[in-house]
Amino acid sequence: MKLMNRNLCGALLSLSLAACGPMDEAELESLTSQEQELPANCTSVDDTAMTDHACVHYNNGASNLNRTASATRVTTAPSVSTKHMHYTITLPAGAEGSVTYVPTATVAGDTTESVSFYLSPSATFTLLTSGGTTVTPGINETITSSCGLSKVVTYDLTVGSTYILAMGPVAGNQVRLVPEYLDDNRVRWYRDADGDTYGTSTNSVLTACEPQSGYVDRRFDCNDNDPNIFNC
Repeated sequence: MKLMNRNLCGALLSLSLAACGPMDEAELESLTSQEQELPANCTSVDDTAMTDHACVHYNNGASNLNRTASATRVTTAPSVSTKHMHYTITLPAGAEGSVTYVPTATVAGDTTESVSFYLSPSATFTLLTSGGTTVTPGINETITSSCGLSKVVTYDLTVGSTYILAMGPVAGNQVRLVPEYLDDNRVRWYRDADGDTYGTSTNSVLTACEPQSGYVDRRFDCNDNDPNIFNC
């Protein structure tokens, strides 16, 4: 019966959402293609659920791993690749230090992952291939977080490749680092054309980035042209 209802909803979607009732998340997923990890219109990950999630790890002492950085940019430097952790990295006194990072696939078969590296303090940060080539970030921004993380740099990286993360120098010779996968932190946003803070279920984006203006994180607006009709 559910399958029949789903097929009927798909057929009538363009005519009337009300005729089928509100869609569940699985149906939305099948009708709206997922965004790329770092879509072209992604310009910031500052005010996002991913930043909030990074702060959860940052504030949790049980999630902390200590690393002593290498004084040179080498692939034998200590690793910071474990998911859902934050790292306290001790740099050489008054100098740059390096660690290594190897991205894994969030979904079997993925060959590229977008990863954001959150830092405190806002240190100079360079990501290089194992061969020493500097990788250009998709986003490099100063942020205001609830936990003290003050910089985030986002890259598209090749799964299974070893990257060198060079950072510093900084006062105190320590950098706290939280890596986050965008695929693990995507939120669905719904188009709110009439400004009533409810979005239409039939126009949405799934992204870990800050959404473009006019999108909200709740749906069920069956008339997105009338701000007096919503949550229906």
